Amino acid sequence: MQEILEELKKGNASIVDYFVEADKKWPELLSFIDNITAEELARKLTEAKLEFERDCGGNPLGKTVMGWSGFAHLYSCQVGFEENGSYAYKLAQAFEKSMCSMEVKLAAEHGAQVYSVNRYA
Repeated sequence: MQEILEELKKGNASIVDYFVEADKKWPELLSFIDNITAEELARKLTEAKLEFERDCGGNPLGKTVMGWSGFAHLYSCQVGFEENGSYAYKLAQAFEKSMCSMEVKLAAEHGAQVYSVNRYA
């Protein structure tokens, strides 16, 4: 998240576009989340990593955006996770099990902590 904040301080307005683009990717990535294991979701995340980097600011921004944006996609400031809490927990597990880079995994770990995902275990 430090990279994101640093870019915002520099006036990089494209950060908003990167998160908008990332949010478009999550419905497909999370499709069938009820019927797939964390390991299967981990494979989908691994396959999507380069796409996030390409479409969401390059390296390292795309990695950070990927790690945070899935939780943001599932969360609403008005109602929290509601029924998405178990999905957020599965997403956190999948990031851990994925072959994504350490930067993506660390961003996802921080995102999961901020969104208190463990309480949905």
